[in-house]
Amino acid sequence: MNPYRYIRNINRTSCTDAKKALQKAMIELNQDMEIYNISVKELCNQAHVARSTFYFYYENVMQLKEEIENNLIYDLIQINDNLSHIMVDRKADFPFFQNTCKYIEQNKQAFYAFLIANPNIRFIQKWKDGVKYHFWEFLFDGQKIKNENFILEIIFTEAITAFTYWLKNPYDIDMVHLNLLIVQTLEILK
Repeated sequence: MNPYRYIRNINRTSCTDAKKALQKAMIELNQDMEIYNISVKELCNQAHVARSTFYFYYENVMQLKEEIENNLIYDLIQINDNLSHIMVDRKADFPFFQNTCKYIEQNKQAFYAFLIANPNIRFIQKWKDGVKYHFWEFLFDGQKIKNENFILEIIFTEAITAFTYWLKNPYDIDMVHLNLLIVQTLEILK
């Protein structure tokens, strides 16, 4: 049984317009400020939402941040759910990479805030567990392989490095070549 299946317990919360505004404001402020320096007052001013509305949904800023993290992780897990049934082929795009790139592109500000501007260790750890969940299914499903945890760490490190570099240097990356590099690495590990 997949040792990372607990990551599937993360749920996506529904978002009202006020919640969306607060989430957007949090991400915008987190581009320039550490999370512990963001006050509820600043957040509400940025979101054009009353403080009472903030407190209706959240107890504190960290709870809002965790909701954003969980929604992102939930979506990443969902979009890559069919990974275990995919064949690695140098001539085809690797769905994990393509799906994740597309999702990061759609949520660029959040990923930039959590990976580059103010690295969010908790978010990165959750993402790591999500990647490990999918790649454990893809590489080891039902098999006990020596050093499987180390192999999964290598895969996550490669993935997070590639996505972070792409966010920092969007015009310096040839996505086709990067996809090929990821496929070659997987062929070595599989």
